[in-house]
Amino acid sequence: MTEENTKKEKPTFRVLNFPDYDVMDVVLLCHAALAQDSPELPTHYLNQILNIMFAYLSSEQRQEVEVYLAEKSYLPPLKLHLPN
Repeated sequence: MTEENTKKEKPTFRVLNFPDYDVMDVVLLCHAALAQDSPELPTHYLNQILNIMFAYLSSEQRQEVEVYLAEKSYLPPLKLHLPN
């Protein structure tokens, strides 16, 4: 297989406008997640951001997310080292 055949095509995201209130919520939640004195763990705020942004995905993009998670594409490639 050539390198071109093994590369996956990245999904195209075409959201033209986000409501101002969602943009502001996401920014504030990011700051809350990074603040040292936040009452919740960062994952709490990340889940809220995910819930807000997931609503803007098309059904095809949601399927792409499912594949991304199922294939664990977020993990770095495995590097095998042969023993000497």
